[in-house]
Amino acid sequence: MDFSTVYVSKLEKHLSICNARATEQPPYIVPSINAPTETEVFLRKPLSEIPKEIVAQVIKKIDLIYETHVKDHITSAQEHPIHSTVLEEFSESDRAESSLRHLRQVSSLLWLVEDEGLVEDNTCYVELGAGKGHLSYYACNAWCEEGGSSAALLVDRASLRHKRDNKLRGRAAQRLRADLAHLALARVPRVAAANAVVGLAKHLCGVATDYALRCIAADGVVDKTRGIVLATCCHHRCERAAFVGNRHLQELGVSGDEFNVMLGVVSWATCGSGGRGRGAGAGEQAARAGAGRRAKRVLDWARVLFLRERGFTATLCRFVPSAVSPENICIVASKCARPHEI
Repeated sequence: MDFSTVYVSKLEKHLSICNARATEQPPYIVPSINAPTETEVFLRKPLSEIPKEIVAQVIKKIDLIYETHVKDHITSAQEHPIHSTVLEEFSESDRAESSLRHLRQVSSLLWLVEDEGLVEDNTCYVELGAGKGHLSYYACNAWCEEGGSSAALLVDRASLRHKRDNKLRGRAAQRLRADLAHLALARVPRVAAANAVVGLAKHLCGVATDYALRCIAADGVVDKTRGIVLATCCHHRCERAAFVGNRHLQELGVSGDEFNVMLGVVSWATCGSGGRGRGAGAGEQAARAGAGRRAKRVLDWARVLFLRERGFTATLCRFVPSAVSPENICIVASKCARPHEI
């Protein structure tokens, strides 16, 4: 432990700002509340250390599960113009193409929330893994009127600069610095005061998605949670012990060792070659990329089954074309009838 030398005359001021001491955690931080309780260590091997025959068998099983259980349950988002809260920035002539792609994704996610009928008064819109708060910024401008009853809650474990939510003047928005593995959402005062909760996330990475789903669907808050719109990504960073759909994968015939092979195969969705056969032709790379995408969808489908078990109507949705983002699938879950079904 490092110790500081401080003049007695400056001690009181130093203690008020010194972070080299234990701090009392707020009541909504509960260690590992959304993390696995299993103590078994699951060792992962790179695909290069797994026999090709085993990898081929796992891919065959992935393809069968995808064709039988998943393929027909992936919907496509309705076509809409750019959302009004995004349109001004989207129309700027000097916007880079990467920024335009980002805004298209945000626009589509906002429309999905509205199409699911999830916008209502006294709702807390919780962005899980908020980063710099871009999604919440537009969501708050769209649905949280000044002086209104709805609010945005941004959750991220990192302390970031240039946060977009700092520009939400006059609108109800709060940022929590918390790891999703340890967040008891029901204990957050803003959530407790709301009539409804809606979970949002744009490209939440790997295991953080599983922590987020446990968090938003936990006892104490699940009855308030009206819906979830969560774009997934980085499936190679999932963890077997923490994955919410373990039991559902097992029921589909995927063993623990096969799950670990899948975590290698999913990386092919964006890189194609998977680290083997760097001289592979375009046809082989396309086949690998397809296998990687199907593996991602099987993992996401197991997450959908977890949410259905928690009382949601849930499915997978292609929210933008792959040309806008290769990570173009989101989990959509709700407990209310869509406006066109009423």
